[in-house]
Amino acid sequence: MKTQLTLIAAAALLAGCAAPGLSQRPANLAPAQFAQLPAIEAQAATGAAQMTAAFVDSAQLQRVVDEVLANNRDLRAAAARLRQAEALADAAGAQRLPTVGVGASAARQRAPDTNGNYSTFNAYGVNANAAWEIDLWGRASANAQAAGYDAQSAALDRDAAQLSLAGAALNLQTQLIGLGHRLQLARETLKVQNQLLDLVKARVGAGRNTALDQARAEALVAQTAASVPALRNAACLTRLQLDVLRGQPPADCDKADSDPLPAMPEPRLISLGQLPDPAGLLAARPDVKAAATRAQAAASRAQVAWAARWPSVGLSGSIGWSAGATSDLFKSATRVGSVAGALNWNFLDFGARAADERAARAGFDAAVAAAEQAQLVALQDAQGSLSTLRETELQATAQAAAADATVRARDLAFKRYDAGVTDFYALLTTEQERLAAADALIQVQTNRAAALLNVHKAFAARLTASN
Repeated sequence: MKTQLTLIAAAALLAGCAAPGLSQRPANLAPAQFAQLPAIEAQAATGAAQMTAAFVDSAQLQRVVDEVLANNRDLRAAAARLRQAEALADAAGAQRLPTVGVGASAARQRAPDTNGNYSTFNAYGVNANAAWEIDLWGRASANAQAAGYDAQSAALDRDAAQLSLAGAALNLQTQLIGLGHRLQLARETLKVQNQLLDLVKARVGAGRNTALDQARAEALVAQTAASVPALRNAACLTRLQLDVLRGQPPADCDKADSDPLPAMPEPRLISLGQLPDPAGLLAARPDVKAAATRAQAAASRAQVAWAARWPSVGLSGSIGWSAGATSDLFKSATRVGSVAGALNWNFLDFGARAADERAARAGFDAAVAAAEQAQLVALQDAQGSLSTLRETELQATAQAAAADATVRARDLAFKRYDAGVTDFYALLTTEQERLAAADALIQVQTNRAAALLNVHKAFAARLTASN
């Protein structure tokens, strides 16, 4: 008994030890500041701006966000994984505590006595037992910590999924609105070009235009008409993607094509608010925090693998009553009990546990690298989105001026053609330029809205007031 107590005492002296070499943590890779900022004024804000509040008319976009957060199947799966991780964390935490059990038995037996005479008798028993493994090396605590970190990372993964999916849905909605306006422009232009074709036909009949002018007008109408099916199909495919994100069955594209066309999302020029610095960005991004938390979980699992190489000490005890009649149970004469301590150490395993520890340490190193990579990706997203927003703001201004100029040029060309000063080819050319410039303006406006959404997504903006 003294030898056993000595071993237990010696093990207790080492209980404060921990697995060596696990102090490394993901490095902070945030620069002092971002290199480029968008060419718009920023307005101070008390918190991160809502993603949908970045637009003048945000009600339609907010409805899309609400539908995604309520119905998206990937988000439901992320929520279920979070509940699973929380339950596993509770179970791992309970392993640090003693286990207690109770039991009862009743039996009727026929057996010989020492003289070989058979007799029948009853046996009744009630017992309670307890067991506890002393966490000398922190194995159980580290296992509980790892499970807790898993639950934290699952919660952060859910938050990251909310941000990513809602941002993707808003981008699709913006693209869908842009395609709708491009389709509307093509249809309205087609009407004008058909009227122009009728005018040319009339003039050809009167001998004032040539068959070449009519062929060119017909070619322009056909080219514009050919763009309509392509735009309709692109809008249909975008709508189908959006329906999947909203957790809805695919919509009838023909029916949706007749729905009222929403207005183009108009960005607020002062909607960004106070942008966080790079360090603040990394602190706010749920995907970055989730990666860092997984590194902590990996460190705890390396601690578990290290602790498994050393002896384990356990205590157990039981108390019970055993009698031939139920009326004799719980009497002192029928009481039985035991208390025991045990030390177990599989010191010869041919390197199996050492290999497990090496694998766990390698997993920790991989998790640290993944956490640092998550920082780099987040910084890339933020810097890239700021640069894109700055350039699309400039591009939108220039493209709007170009579109206005082509409208004026087409109107002047029509007046000159009607007066007989220029030929029909000059009018067709200006009409083609007007259509191309107007279509390009819608695309630039769509890209500008998407760029602003990407800024809010990159900076982990809140999607709803409650988030």
